[in-house]
This record gives sequence, structure tokens and C-alpha cells, in this order.
Amino acid sequence: MHDEHQQLRPWGTIRPDFWESGLTPASGTVTNEPSRPADVVPPQQNPPAEEARPSASSSDEPVHEEDSRTDVVTTAEAAQSAASSAASPPQDGPPAAYLDRINSLVASFGRPDDREGLAAAAVEAETIDQELTAQYGDQHPYTINIREIRGWLAFLMGDSATAARWFLHTTGLQIAARGAAHADTGSSVRRAVHTWQQVKDPAEVVLIGGDLAKAVAAVLGEESDAARFVQARIARRHKQLAQ
Repeated sequence: MHDEHQQLRPWGTIRPDFWESGLTPASGTVTNEPSRPADVVPPQQNPPAEEARPSASSSDEPVHEEDSRTDVVTTAEAAQSAASSAASPPQDGPPAAYLDRINSLVASFGRPDDREGLAAAAVEAETIDQELTAQYGDQHPYTINIREIRGWLAFLMGDSATAARWFLHTTGLQIAARGAAHADTGSSVRRAVHTWQQVKDPAEVVLIGGDLAKAVAAVLGEESDAARFVQARIARRHKQLAQ
């Protein structure tokens, strides 16, 4: 079981070597015959209905203390997580034909105030997603990674709900391709938790939280801190909606 304490929040610095780096969504090796246990959450084969777009709500809004107890990462913990990920077998990165385009997308991560640039990157990421899906299918690391990029672009644009849905989607694909215990699957579900924490609309919190709770339980365990945190936040928002 992975240590959710140190990995609930994305860590490290976004750099052009994103694809190879263990600091952000990383690729992995797909088994020849992907399978998943019968008792884990089935993968979502449909990505979010709405693409990444600017939102009136800001992702910079502070997380309330009650929602941040399991979302604290120290520099030392981040370094430890990065070192652990870096110890994994190196990956070849994206196809050579896509390297410049993907590096351009990742470069936009460092310009969060450039709304037009992020919007253009989201459109380009969708195009690359379509091309990679046509060539490699849904469960190939290339396809999963570009969808992780789309999720992070949505988050940078202030659309935390869409971002959380993207990372739930990639968690499902990771489960199908690599299994619930794989490190990349754990990373995807932690990104889902992190982005979901930034969602402020109680109805959206509950709606997304139902699927998130199942995914977290399947990947991190029903008794994990992350699972208990998700269930508690859903319960609080249920009470808020009932008032």
C-alpha cells in the first residue's frame, strides 16, 4: 500500500522533461495482457464531457483547514517521493514526432497567468489525444499521459471539477492497463483527490466524490487516510446541501 500522506498533492517542478520525470504524471509499461481484479472500480472509458476551459472560480483559492489535513507535503517528503519515482525504469518518452508539441504543452504549465496560452494548449492537447488514441488505443501510456496533461491544463485554468474527472478517468485506465497496485495508478488517483479538494460547489463535490471514493478505496484501500478524508468531505457537503 502506498503512503498517501506524502503523495496526495502533485509534487516537484514542472519541466520540459515532464514525460520522463517521476515528479509529475509519468508513463509506465503496459503488460501484454492488461487485466484488472474483479473487485476494483471499473475504468471510466469516457473522458470528461466538458473540455478544459477558463472558470470564474480560481484554483488559487485557499483550501479550508478541514479539507487540507491530508493535503500537506513537506519539501523532504516531496523529494523522497520524487526519488522513489525516479528509481523506476526509465521511459523513452513520447513518440519523436510528438516531442516538440508535447514539450510546448508542458512549457505552458509554467505560465499559469497566460489564459490564452493555456486555452490554446488545451485545444492542442485534445488534438494530440485524438491522434494518439487512434494510433495506440485508450490504454497505452502515451494516451494516458496526454490525458493527464489535459487534466492538469484544466486545473491550471481554474476548472478543478473537470480536472478531477480527467484524473478519475486516467485512474480507471491505469487500473485496466497496469492494475490497482501500480505506482502510476496511485499517482493518478492522488491527483484526482488533490484537484477534487479544490472544487467548491457542494453539489459537484458530492457528484464527483462518489466515484472518487470508489477509486480511492480500490487503489489506496478502504481504510487509508485518503479514503476516510474523501468520505468525510462528502458527508460534510451532504449536510451543507441539506440545510
